[in-house]
Amino acid sequence: MKTDLGRSEKAKAIVHLVIVALVLIGLVVCGVRVFSGSGKERSRKHDRHAWNDSYKDHRERERNWPSVFGDLQETQLQAAIKNGVRGTVTRENVETLGMVQIGTNDLYKVDRLTHSVPWVVPKMATLLDDIGRAFQDSLYRRGYNRHHRIIVTSVTRTAEDVKRLSQQNVNATENSCHCYGTTIDITYVRYDKPEEHAASDEKLRSLLMQTVYDLREQKRCYVKFERKQSCLHITVR
Repeated sequence: MKTDLGRSEKAKAIVHLVIVALVLIGLVVCGVRVFSGSGKERSRKHDRHAWNDSYKDHRERERNWPSVFGDLQETQLQAAIKNGVRGTVTRENVETLGMVQIGTNDLYKVDRLTHSVPWVVPKMATLLDDIGRAFQDSLYRRGYNRHHRIIVTSVTRTAEDVKRLSQQNVNATENSCHCYGTTIDITYVRYDKPEEHAASDEKLRSLLMQTVYDLREQKRCYVKFERKQSCLHITVR
C-alpha cells in the first residue's frame, strides 16, 4: 500500500515539474520576443542573406548631378497639378482625398516630419517603393548589405504647413508642388544603415543618384537637386 502511495506521489511530482518547466519555457520565449524588439527590424540587421560576398563593388559613374537634376519648379508644378489631389489639403480632410499614408518600412524610412504629413497620391507611393527597392538591389549587386534605407524628409504640405513656412521663410511659395500629394524630398546626405556590410555615405549617394536618374530617364518623375536642403525634390509624372 505504501509502495502504491509512493508511486502516486512520484507521478504527481513529475507532472508538476513538467507543468512548471512548460510555464518557464513560455515565459522565456515571451521575454525574448519582448526584449529583442521588432522581429522584422532584428532580421533586417542580422540577415546574412542580405549580401553576397562573391559580388564585387565597382566605381560608379559620376555626373554633374545639380545640372542633371535641374527640373524647374514650373515644370514640376504642372505635373503636380495634373497628377495631384484637387482642393486644399488640411489635417482634417487628408484621409478623404484619395491619398495613401506612407510610413517607415523595409524599403525606406520616413523622417520626423515638422512641416508636412505622410500622405501621397498612390502614383507617388508606387514611385517611392520603386526607388527604395532599386536602391537596395543596387547595393546587393555590389556585395553590400541590401538593408540600407533612404530617408524621406518632407512629404505633403497642408494649408497650415504652408502658412507656418511662409511666416518663417519669405521665399516659401504658397503654390508648392508639395501641396498636391505628388512630391517628396529624399536626403542625399543621411541614410539608415544596417550593422553589417554597410556602405560609405559617398557610395550610397552615388547609388541614390543613379537610381533616381534611371527612373527620371523612364519619364516617371521630375527631379530638382536642392543644395541648401541637401535633398532631391521629386515629383511624380
